Amino acid sequence: MFNSQQDEAQAQALAHSISTQVSSTLLRENRRALSVNKITRALEKAFLQAASYQAQQRMGFVRRSLFAHAFQWALKELAYPPDFVVLATEGLLVAISPKPAGAGGQPAR
Repeated sequence: MFNSQQDEAQAQALAHSISTQVSSTLLRENRRALSVNKITRALEKAFLQAASYQAQQRMGFVRRSLFAHAFQWALKELAYPPDFVVLATEGLLVAISPKPAGAGGQPAR
């Protein structure tokens, strides 16, 4: 069927990638010390990696859900604030979700 351990490891790697660029301590204690652009770049980089992984693995709905759940828990374990965890998880889900017909500037017919 599929290798859930591989998906979980990839989700945790994405969370750790974010943690190397954005300190969870600063997000919790002094958000103003962090640049919005730095946070955005870190998240976008992780989302691009997730989209690439999705393209390689072709995860279905259940597998994408498990992947996002593993990512969410990895961020929680790294002590990120709840609002950041929700924002990052929602962004991840958008990045790995199938794109509707007509995406990319083309109107759907």
